[in-house]
Amino acid sequence: MKYFDRVVSELRNRRLLIHLLFINSKDRVSLAVPYVSQFAHPEYAEKILRDDVERSEDPWWKKTGAKSPKEYATWVLVVCGMACTAMALDYFKRKREGIISLAKDAMDHGVYQKLPNGISDMRYREFACWIKEYELRAEIYTRISLRNIQKLLTEGKLVVISVNPNIRGYATACTNQKGGHLILITGYNKADGTITFHNPSGFLSQSTQENHMILIKEFYKYYAGRGIALGEM
Repeated sequence: MKYFDRVVSELRNRRLLIHLLFINSKDRVSLAVPYVSQFAHPEYAEKILRDDVERSEDPWWKKTGAKSPKEYATWVLVVCGMACTAMALDYFKRKREGIISLAKDAMDHGVYQKLPNGISDMRYREFACWIKEYELRAEIYTRISLRNIQKLLTEGKLVVISVNPNIRGYATACTNQKGGHLILITGYNKADGTITFHNPSGFLSQSTQENHMILIKEFYKYYAGRGIALGEM
């Protein structure tokens, strides 16, 4: 079954890539996407990740849709994908959803699974089925180049990509780790050789949360080569 799933995934990936062959990307794109942190209080990203403050001490936990500080603490480190989803919903639909409210609904549809030591990472295929409930279409790319990301943005789509968490400028993962965190691409500039993104776990004090711009050659150090394009149905 796993081999069959891989074959189907690769065929789907090639079909999507063939479509992109007929699109010319703009020289520059900058999308006005509202920012959402995966932490209820944006300042608590660095307090929790760098300063070891207890997750349950975030004073704004209620705004996420969590029922208690304990439930918030259970979810907060794994909802980067839901933060990206919340940004997309606000951008396309002008809907604002609590990230943990989204995560719990997603879990009911198999997007997350409970594990003995916590909660699983977001499952792409299940995510693509679930997000239709919110009238968004998800296209999964198991391999996608930066050039094709630029084409997707030119089409008016948003692109969620997998990166090493250290892209925030503070190391919490092994440097050779491939993926492990999701960010939302908001733009690029070919002339400057830059790419811009919203990072759900960026640090407010270092300006690495909203529209964080880095050189493309730096970006490739963290990019895992896969992602999800989001657009309206």
